Amino acid sequence: MDAEFDLFTDYHQFTVSDSTADFSDLWAKWTDETVESMFVQGDRYIAVGTARDFNAPVLIRLDSERSFTGSVDRVMTGILEVPSGVVEVSGPTDNGMSGGKVEVPPGTYRVEVQYFNLESIDDDGIEGDDRYMVTLTRVER
Repeated sequence: MDAEFDLFTDYHQFTVSDSTADFSDLWAKWTDETVESMFVQGDRYIAVGTARDFNAPVLIRLDSERSFTGSVDRVMTGILEVPSGVVEVSGPTDNGMSGGKVEVPPGTYRVEVQYFNLESIDDDGIEGDDRYMVTLTRVER
């Protein structure tokens, strides 16, 4: 299963979360260290930093071999608890309008985020060929 989105990555980020996640602490988790790593691990969510401050392609994979082409510039990993069985993908300010929902078996997932073509962004930070692939792999806990 895979799902591709063209997410509005306002504030250089998007989230992948359980549908019951509470993001009220996200602002505090963006520290100098997490901005540099472009990755935040939250409770039932992850936030992915982006090179572009506009729309960017995001591929969510679960048991899929589909991939993007281009150079992988960075890889980050984390854990995503999905007790609801619904993963939501969203930009931070669009109330889910550019993202969507993906149904998965409830459980714990290892998350791997691959960041492609980060150096392709123009000087305005709007145009480029950056892409983000999030792979979910179910793990037993």
